[in-house]
Parts: sequence; structure tokens; C-alpha cells
Amino acid sequence: MAGKHEQSPEHQKAHDLAEEAIETAADGDVKKARELAEHAKDLDPKIGQEMNREIEQDRRQAESFEGDKQR
Repeated sequence: MAGKHEQSPEHQKAHDLAEEAIETAADGDVKKARELAEHAKDLDPKIGQEMNREIEQDRRQAESFEGDKQR
């Protein structure tokens, strides 16, 4: 269950910007990705921790999927 913080418009905007930053970095535009990430942190200083958790969960899920394919 999401708390009030996670439901705030600022948090949602920061989350969207952080996801865009990750995608932008993956596309190779590191400068733009940093700008987006900094803007996200300005809106919600805790967004970095949340995105790190989400990225780690995605990594584990991808590794699990790869392990299943190899069996």
C-alpha cells in the first residue's frame, strides 16, 4: 500500500522523470539523463532510493528469466 508521500503529485512527477532519465541514459544521452535525474531529485530527494530498489528488482527478475530460459 502506497503512503501519502508516494501518492503526492511531486513524487509521481519525480518518478516519471527518474524513469525517463534511466531510459535516456540507456539511449546514450548521459548529459540529458543527468539533468532529468537532478530535476527528479529536486522534486523528491528520496526518489533515488526508490529507483535503485526498482532497478535492482528488475535486474533480479531479468536474471531469473534468463535462468529459466537456460533450463
